Amino acid sequence: MDSKKVIGAIVAAYVVLLGTNYLVHSVWLMPDYQAIPDAWRPMDQMMHKMWVMFVGQFFFAAIFAYIYTRGVEAKPWVAQGIRYGILMAFLTVIPYSLSEYVTYRIPHLLAVKWMAAGTIQLVILGLIVAAICQKSSNA
Repeated sequence: MDSKKVIGAIVAAYVVLLGTNYLVHSVWLMPDYQAIPDAWRPMDQMMHKMWVMFVGQFFFAAIFAYIYTRGVEAKPWVAQGIRYGILMAFLTVIPYSLSEYVTYRIPHLLAVKWMAAGTIQLVILGLIVAAICQKSSNA
């Protein structure tokens, strides 16, 4: 796989991941979070540690793109991207959300929203990475 494509896929996945995380957590789910204030650190403490989240999201985007390049097949990239996003959701988002539901005092609907939003995010990331890393013979 062309290293320029992989780097491009990592950068694109990282930017989209940060953007969609903002939309999901700071816009859509913020009312849910505000309804359970005792479940979270105070906002100033979270913002002070936000760089850690940015680093973690970069590692996720990098390994997400890398794993895709190791298993890409000579098939249409759209189907591969959707399949990959769904599989990665089953590997990451769904178990993580269920564990968080057990660990923290959150409503079950919040865990369901995390799973739905995370799956959509990873399908979008899968499509982006697949589009960037498609083999030139794929259409």
